[in-house]
Amino acid sequence: MFTKTLLTKNLSIFRPSIRNFRYILRNPLTQPEVTISETEKEAQKDLPVWDRIFDHRKYMEHEGPLKISTGLAMLDVEPFPRLKLMKLYYMALEEIRDLPDAYKYKVVSEELTKFRMEIVDQNKSIKKIEELIGYGMVEELIFAAHNELKLLKIVKRWKPWEEYGDYDDKQFDEELSNMNSDHWFAEPSETYMHERHDKPERPATSGSGKDE
Repeated sequence: MFTKTLLTKNLSIFRPSIRNFRYILRNPLTQPEVTISETEKEAQKDLPVWDRIFDHRKYMEHEGPLKISTGLAMLDVEPFPRLKLMKLYYMALEEIRDLPDAYKYKVVSEELTKFRMEIVDQNKSIKKIEELIGYGMVEELIFAAHNELKLLKIVKRWKPWEEYGDYDDKQFDEELSNMNSDHWFAEPSETYMHERHDKPERPATSGSGKDE
């Protein structure tokens, strides 16, 4: 009787949907800052997922059992993987919008983020999400999304596009056209590839074993 009461009533740690979040802080998983009504959900259902208001409740749902362990050190099982992924992707898009269009990495990061958002939005099965994205476990996706968000903040702060703003695109195109499988550099370079018959003799050294 005591065990049953302990597991079902007293300890919320066994009930992730109502577990405490650092005691006095509001849990963003169960108490989101932005709420969305049913009318708003209906009005935005035809919009791309990245243009919608973030619906916490929708992404708290998933199909299939969760893992017992990830099998990776320092990487715990995430109880709400879809929710955390979508939250990170929305945050990443906010950072991406501040980057200039001329910065090519903006396009790469934005397209990858939107592609993964669509998959997470359209599939409740964690296993299906992992298969379609093909980046390992969903916990690894969350880890990668965290790192991408940190990288975007660093990029926005240091503005690497300003360092190469005066670089001549014509020069780059010319160097690129000169590259081929036999010559990877735009400027002439010494080759160290020799056939057996024309291999130059190595100079003798004190440790070569030859008589002086």
